Amino acid sequence: MGMEQIVHLGRMTLEAALILAVPLLAAALAVGLLLSLVQTLTSLQDQTLSTVPRLLAVAGAAIVLMPWMLRHLAGFTTMLLGNLRLYSR
Repeated sequence: MGMEQIVHLGRMTLEAALILAVPLLAAALAVGLLLSLVQTLTSLQDQTLSTVPRLLAVAGAAIVLMPWMLRHLAGFTTMLLGNLRLYSR
């Protein structure tokens, strides 16, 4: 396998990982910003108050997005295994 194929395979893997991670990170960011705003307005500065809802938001987003994430991951795996002959040279 040539260096160009290795770089291409690495790039596709990183893109797939990024596509799968961005929705979960966006949910954590949105909840974190909302909670920071509420904490600033109420002058309530408790770390647990910001951590637990963020974890729950990420878990909820993961449950809701799991079918899409699995389809995307299955498509990537199918493409990878379909081109296995090219990568095994």
